[in-house]
Formats: sequence, C-alpha cells, structure tokens
Amino acid sequence: MDYKIILVICVSLLILSCNEDQKPKDYLNLKDKLAGNWKAKAFTGELHEQWNLEKGWVQQKSYYIENNDTSYSAMSRIEKIQDDLILFSVIKNSNPKIFKAISVLDNEIIFENKDYKNPYQVKYEFINQNNFKRTIIGFEKDSLVTYEFDFKKLGNKN
Repeated sequence: MDYKIILVICVSLLILSCNEDQKPKDYLNLKDKLAGNWKAKAFTGELHEQWNLEKGWVQQKSYYIENNDTSYSAMSRIEKIQDDLILFSVIKNSNPKIFKAISVLDNEIIFENKDYKNPYQVKYEFINQNNFKRTIIGFEKDSLVTYEFDFKKLGNKN
C-alpha cells in the first residue's frame, strides 16, 4: 500500500515536471545585451534586427530597408562551440561566413576570420541595455573600410 502511494506521488511529480515550460538557459550571458528588436541608420536606409535566445545561444534575423524596399536580409547566430565563441552569419543569396571570437570582454566581443576579405572582423560593443554598436571591418577593392552601426532598442524611449 505504501509503495502505491509513493509510486503515484513520483509519477505525478514526473508528469508535472515534464509539463513545465522549459526556458532556454543563457549560456553566453548575451540575452540581456541583445534580446529584442533593434534599429540602426545604415547608409541611406535602416537596418532592423530581432535577437532571441534559442537553446542557449542567441540568434538574429535582420533586414535592410531603403526607399520602402527590403534589399537585404540575413540571419546570424552566436554560439559556444567547445571553448570557442563563434559567430555564424548567412546573408541571403551569399555564402555563409563563420567568425571566431578573438576577444571577449563584458562589454565587447570581437570576432575575426582573416580568410575573408569583407568583412574579416565584426565587433559588438554593448553600450547599455538600449544601445549597442556593431563595427564591421574589411577590404573593398583592396582598400580597408570600416562601417559602424549604432543600434537602438525599439520600444524604449532612449
């Protein structure tokens, strides 16, 4: 009789624990810095991004709007692979690119892959919860170019 009560309690606990919403763990400590919707002025248009926490890494979807036309879309993911922090980036109609973090600080991450000409470096600077800056460095026609995008979180007054 006591075994039946214990068995019923164990099965009930197991069922309840399986039904709980499992939220992904933020292994990279980037959710507070990147999660949400962002916008930055870019060239003559606007760059829009949405960052979400997915299975322990952060994932981004972005698009560029110029003259009411979406002319660019991309997806990126920052993920820890063994001891390395990796940035995967896929721009629509382009080959995927992979960058490895060469510097990880609390307010800055620098990714690099010198096998690429443009970009070969991507830098994220976390200003505060409502602002971050992404700097892209590469070569265009053998000239070094740097592009900076100052992102502001949407839905905030800052």
